[in-house]
Amino acid sequence: MVGQRIIRVAVNGYGVIGKRVAQAVAVQKDMAVAGVADVAQDWRVRAALSRGYALYGATEEHAVAMGAAGLDVSGSLDDLLGAADIVVDCTPKHLASK
Repeated sequence: MVGQRIIRVAVNGYGVIGKRVAQAVAVQKDMAVAGVADVAQDWRVRAALSRGYALYGATEEHAVAMGAAGLDVSGSLDDLLGAADIVVDCTPKHLASK
C-alpha cells in the first residue's frame, strides 16, 4: 500500500443504500468518504455527521436549509464533486434522472 493514492468517494443520497455505501467505503484501505449529499434535514443526515462524514446539500437551496436547521453543512453537491474522485449515486430513480 505504500504510495497508493486514496480514492475520495462522494455519496449522493444518504438513505438506505447511501448509508451502506458510505459505511462500505469507510472501511476500505484505499478509499475515503469525501462527503455525502442529500435533500433532507432529518435524523439520517445527522447520523452521517455523527459518523464524521462531511455533509452537503443536493442543491445550494438544500445546503442553506440544512444550515438553517442547525446542521454543519459543507456546501452543495457541486462543492462535493470538486472534493471527490468518483461519485456513487444512491438517489431514488425519480431524482437520479434529473
